[in-house]
Amino acid sequence: MGGTKRNALASVATAVAGIAVALISTPLIIDHVGRSGYGVWAVAMAVVVYLGILEAGFAPVAQRRVAAALGSDDRAGAVRVFWSTLIFYLALGVLAAAVVFLLAPVVAALFDFPGDLETQAVELLRIVALAIPLGLLMAALTNALQGAERFSAVAVTALMGALAYLVALALLVRSGSSLSQLGWAVIAQLVVLIVARGALILELALSRPGVVSRAEAREMLSMSARLQVSVASLIVNGQSDRVVTGLVAPPATVAQVSIAAQVAEAGRLMAAAPLAPVTNRFSALEGAQERERLESLFGEVDRQWVSLVTGAVAIGALCAVPLVEAWLGRGFLEAGLFAAALVIAYGSSIVFGVRIALLRALGRPGLESRTGLVLMALNLVFTVPLAILLDAPGVVAGTLLAYLAGAAWFVRRFQAAAPGFRPAGSADVVRSLAWGVLFGVPALGWCLLAVAFVPSGWALIPVAAGMAAAALAFLACALRMGPRTLLRSLGAGA
Repeated sequence: MGGTKRNALASVATAVAGIAVALISTPLIIDHVGRSGYGVWAVAMAVVVYLGILEAGFAPVAQRRVAAALGSDDRAGAVRVFWSTLIFYLALGVLAAAVVFLLAPVVAALFDFPGDLETQAVELLRIVALAIPLGLLMAALTNALQGAERFSAVAVTALMGALAYLVALALLVRSGSSLSQLGWAVIAQLVVLIVARGALILELALSRPGVVSRAEAREMLSMSARLQVSVASLIVNGQSDRVVTGLVAPPATVAQVSIAAQVAEAGRLMAAAPLAPVTNRFSALEGAQERERLESLFGEVDRQWVSLVTGAVAIGALCAVPLVEAWLGRGFLEAGLFAAALVIAYGSSIVFGVRIALLRALGRPGLESRTGLVLMALNLVFTVPLAILLDAPGVVAGTLLAYLAGAAWFVRRFQAAAPGFRPAGSADVVRSLAWGVLFGVPALGWCLLAVAFVPSGWALIPVAAGMAAAALAFLACALRMGPRTLLRSLGAGA
C-alpha cells in the first residue's frame, strides 16, 4: 500500500510542477507579447505537442517492459529495452525536427497571423523544432525511471525542469527578447530534464548497450500500435482546439481558447497522475493470477474514482470563470466560459480512467484504441462544421459534444471487454454530480466575491481555498472519507 500511495503522490507532484509552470508563465508571456502574440505561441507549442504523438503509444509499452525485466532480475533485458527505446526515439525526433524546420513557413502561412507575427511564428517554430528530439530523449529516460517505479525521482526532476524554464523565461523577458526567442526557455527546460534524469538512470545508460530481438521489437511495436490511437487521441483532441481556432479566428481568440484548454488540462493532469501506479497495481495482481482480488479491488477503486472525478468536474466547471479571472484579471470572460465547457469535456474521458487502467493491466487495449479512433472521428464531425458556423465557440462546443459521445460509446462496450468485472453504475455518477453541484454553487459564490475584492493573482489564494473547501466537503459527504483515506483506498492491497 505504501509504495502505491507514495508513487501516486509523486505522480501528482509531477503534475503540479507542470501546472505551476503554466500558472506563472502564461501571464508573464501575455504581459510581454500581448494576447495576439500569446495566440501565436500557443499554436507553435501545439504543433510541437502534436509531434509528441510519435511516442504516445510506445511509452507505456517501454515502461511495462522495463518494469517486468527488473521485476524478474533481468537487468540485461531492461538495458536492451532502454537502449532500443533511446535509439528509436532519437531517430524519430531528428526526422521530425528536420520536417518542422523546413516546413515552418508553410505551417505559419496556414494561419491568419499579421505580417510581423507570421515572421515571428516561423522563427519560433524553427527554434522549438530542436525541442522535438530533446523531448523524445527525455521521454526515453522518463520511461526507464517510471518502469523502475522511481516516480519520486521523476517528480523532483520535473520541479528542476520547471524552475529552469521559469528562470530562462524571466531572463528572456527581462532582456526584451522577441516572441520567437522565448522558445529558448523550452530548450533550457528540456536540457535540465535530460541531464537530471540521465544522471538518475546512469547505471542503465553505462551498461553494455544492447537492443531487443526482432521478435521482441515486433511484439513491442504491435502493442504500442494498438495503444497509439488511444493515447494519440488525447493529444490530438487536446491540441486541436488551439489549431482549429487558429484557422478560423484571430490570434487573440486563439489565446482565449488556449487559456481555457490549459485550465482544463491542468485538471486532467491532476486526475490522471495517480492512474499509473493504479495500473501497476492491477498489473501485479493480474501477473500473480489473483483474479478474485483484482476484481474486488477494481470494483472498489472504480466506484470511488468515478464519484470523485464527477464531483470534481462539477465544482471545477462551476468555478472556471472566476478562476480564470483570479489568475489573469478582467477581460478573459470568454476564456472562463470555454474553460467550463472543456473541464466537462476532458472530465468525461478521465472519469473512466480506472477502467482503462484495468484494460491495460489485462493486456486488452482493443477497446481503448477503438475509443480513441471514435473520439477523433467525432471531434472531426462536430468541430469542423461548428467552427465554420460559430468560430471559436463552435470549436469548443464541438469538442464537448465529441467527448461526451465518446465516453458514452466506451461505457456501453466496457463490460464486454472486461467480463466479470463490476464497474460503477450510472447511479453513482448521478449521485456524485448532485453532491458536486450542491457544494460547487456556494464555492462559485465565494469565488465571485474573491475576484470582486481581491486583485488578480492574489485572488487565486481565496479562489483555490474555496474550491478546495468544496472538494473536501464533497469527499466527506459523497464518499464519507478524507484525502488520506482516499489515498489509502487507491493503494489498497499494495
